[in-house]
This record gives sequence, structure tokens and C-alpha cells, in this order.
Amino acid sequence: MASIYKRGKTWTANILVTVDGQRKRKTKSGFLTKTQANKWAISVEEQKNTGKLPYSKKLFKDEYWSWYTIFKEPHIDENTKSWYLATYRLICDNWSDMKMSDVSVKELQLLINQYAENHVKSSVTHIKNMIGAFCRYAVDEGMLAKDISRNIVVASKKQGSNRDSKFLEHDQFLKLIELANEQNDITSKMILTACYSGCRYSEIAALNANDFDFKNNTITVNKSWSLQEKAVKKPKTNTSNRIIDMPTSFMNIAKGWNMSGNYSFQSTTGYPMTDNACNKKLAWLLEKLGAKQIKMHGLRHTHASYLLANDVDIQYVSERLGHAGVDITMKVYAHLMKEKRFKEKDKTIRLLQNL
Repeated sequence: MASIYKRGKTWTANILVTVDGQRKRKTKSGFLTKTQANKWAISVEEQKNTGKLPYSKKLFKDEYWSWYTIFKEPHIDENTKSWYLATYRLICDNWSDMKMSDVSVKELQLLINQYAENHVKSSVTHIKNMIGAFCRYAVDEGMLAKDISRNIVVASKKQGSNRDSKFLEHDQFLKLIELANEQNDITSKMILTACYSGCRYSEIAALNANDFDFKNNTITVNKSWSLQEKAVKKPKTNTSNRIIDMPTSFMNIAKGWNMSGNYSFQSTTGYPMTDNACNKKLAWLLEKLGAKQIKMHGLRHTHASYLLANDVDIQYVSERLGHAGVDITMKVYAHLMKEKRFKEKDKTIRLLQNL
């Protein structure tokens, strides 16, 4: 609400605004008439409502870093931290002198477009989401007039790897299991466990002897290994806590493994074997088989694809993988769901034609 009053022979107008999270009065004097003062006040109100009024003179990069260190860093895992830090580096490299009052939808779109030149769409989306989370906080704290990330368009000229290239064909999968079983090194045992369980590397690395139930043929997943911190952490999500049913054939093999250390797959360092070591061994095995190259996480995709292709219920597969919901499973394996839909359509037509 504007306040307009006469001071001597001229008129003064002031209006309440929020700057750096604090309510202040913006004042201007020297108007010859009350009408002029009122017009100025209306103009400032308009700027407030359209986000054109400067809300903070602080640097965008400094406020982002402050927000990250206080509200995010203490509560997130290392993988998520890496995205916040990548976003901060991008801001520092391109907006080193950008003030909170100067950022706009246009400036952010240009930044996102630039990043998209050399990064796949999923990475661009991560960056946009990190900046968006900060912008919403800045709006709540009165540092920005509006969320400048809301209408940002995410695209990319760089193509990501094809979903089909992330998992093995069924015959390659079976041959890999056979060859891995013939090896006696720790990384091969981790690869074999990934094939049969569909677990993430971080989940396999955190396993210890108590997680293997040889009576009920199950593996309990209730923790995750952080490579960066060299420590056991909580699983990725609450639904990652699960008990996985395992085939007797695998459990009979695992019975013969030495799991006397703190971890089932412990190296000479006293820590689990690294994902890099696992990926190197997996590359060697796949090269020996003449199969396409995938990473350890690709075994998780292969495991799920194998089950879904053999008509295992998607709800069960989702629970087995520890997904937060079946919608995530359907999104990740949409290519298989599309193939299954065509098969189900053909089966439906055949049934109806026999009526």
C-alpha cells in the first residue's frame, strides 16, 4: 500500500517493498502534484507484481551456495551433492557477477541452452531442477519476485545412449552368468550377485555375511556403500529396504564364498571392491564373450528386462528392484512395456476371434 503526502511545496510517495528478505520502504520526493506521486507509486506496484523491481543486490552464486550448504548439503547423499556442486560451478563460470536483482527467465534460458549444447537431456534437467529449487526458496525469502525456472524449456542436441544398449540380450546374459561363475575373484562374485539379484553396486558392496539367509534363500538389503565417504549409509530410498528372494542355485554357490570380513566382498584395503574394479572385470568378461559392453548398473537393467520379458509381474519386479513405485519401473522399462502391449493386443484379438 502506497503512502502519499505533501512535504512543503512538493509531494512525496513511499511504498513497501521486500529487499533481501527484509521489508523496506521505497521513497521518492519532489513531485509537483499528488497525481504525479500517485502515478509513480502505481508504477512501482506494477514492477513488484511483474517481477521487474530489484529484490536483492546480492550475488546469485553466493546466495545459491549459502542455501546449498545450510538446507541441502547436510541431508543428501554424495551422488545428489555432485549435481548441486555441478550446478554451482556452472553458475560461477557463467554468472560470476550476476546479482539476484538481474536474473530473469531469459538469462536462465540462455544458461540452460548453453549447457545443453554438450550435455544429454537428463543432465540438463538435473541442472534446471537444482536452480529451480533455489529460485523457489529465493521467492519465499523475498530475494526474487517470481520463480524464473517455471517456464524454462529443457532440450539437448546431444543424444543419450539408447536404452537398449544398457542391458544384455538374454543369451548374452546367460553366458555371462556361466563365465562369471567360473571365476574366483571377488569382483566376479559381485557381478554374479548383481545378475541374480538386480541390486545396485552400492547395495552389493554394503552386504555382509548376516545379509545372506541360506535357510530361506534370501538377501537382505538395508544399507548402501558410499564410495566417496568410504562409509555405509542408508539406502537410496525407504523402498530400497527389502528382502530379495534368491534361487537355490545361487545361494549354494554363495555358501562357498569367504565372507568373514566386515563386508561380503571385501578387498585387501578393508573396504568393498570399487565399482571401477567391478566394471573393469565386467568389461573383460564381456569382451571374452564377444558381447556388447555395459556397466555394473546395466546388470540391474538386464536382470529386470529378463524378468519382464518372461512375463514376471511388473509390480513384483518393481518391489524386487526397490523402486519407489511401479510407475518408475514402467518409465524405465517403457520399451519392454510397449513390446508386451503388442503381444497382449495380439493375444486379445485371438481370444475374441474364437468367440
